Amino acid sequence: MQVQLVHLVTASVKGFRGVDCEVGFVEKLLNWAPALEEVKIEWQCKTECSMVLAKLLALPRVSPKAKVIVTF
Repeated sequence: MQVQLVHLVTASVKGFRGVDCEVGFVEKLLNWAPALEEVKIEWQCKTECSMVLAKLLALPRVSPKAKVIVTF
């Protein structure tokens, strides 16, 4: 299934814990939103996050302007 979110410019994800389904959701946002400029992720989990952060930052994007911003 291919979806496009042509008007989505910003997205916020709160309570992010880094589980696979959450990473997959962010991946879909980055792949389906050609106008996306930023995805703000509020990290909730207190565990080690470096592997998940590396995966998030390496995700391909359909928008050349798309930034992933993670706050703790």
